[in-house]
Amino acid sequence: MNKMKFSNTKQQILSVALDFFSRHGYSSASIRQIAREVGIRESAIYNHFKSKDDIFMAILAEFNSRAIGKHVLSDDLLDDLGEPEKFLKNFAGKLIDYWNKPEERKFIRVLLMEQFTRVGQKELSITGYLNELRSICKLIFEEMIKNNIIKNFDSVTLADEFTGLLFLIRSELMAGEKTDNITLVRELMEKHVGFFWNAVKL
Repeated sequence: MNKMKFSNTKQQILSVALDFFSRHGYSSASIRQIAREVGIRESAIYNHFKSKDDIFMAILAEFNSRAIGKHVLSDDLLDDLGEPEKFLKNFAGKLIDYWNKPEERKFIRVLLMEQFTRVGQKELSITGYLNELRSICKLIFEEMIKNNIIKNFDSVTLADEFTGLLFLIRSELMAGEKTDNITLVRELMEKHVGFFWNAVKL
């Protein structure tokens, strides 16, 4: 792995640990291996983290704190609300762009590998990671129902239906390091949004 220069040793440890966990799994990693990858002494890691569990929980907290809404719901996207099908396609497209970042690909790979693993007092869960996205979609569909744009379905069900297949596409095609399948990902996203829109529109 190419060593990157970081001004912050703590952030470097987290970045290297995420990369290591995504390639080898949490249980296969050790503080010694992470330190070697970072290029520091093992004892130096304990200046920043108490244990491997502590490193893992810091990674989880960092990704869970990333407000996906501010990355996806831009002003130009919101301008498309008057054209709801276009809005949904652009929303899903921005979501794919966000998920296609190298660190997001690594994180979802770790989450899929370690689903239901207990680290410290916390059991890892994909459901928890998806809660913000589902809440955003629920609000979007509530507004569309209120403005008589789509059928009056339960907004939670709509959010689950919309995000469910997108996350399946992500899990199957966007958890690897190679990004040469992104064209296929976008094609599947377009088909999904088109099918969904035809099912819910008035």
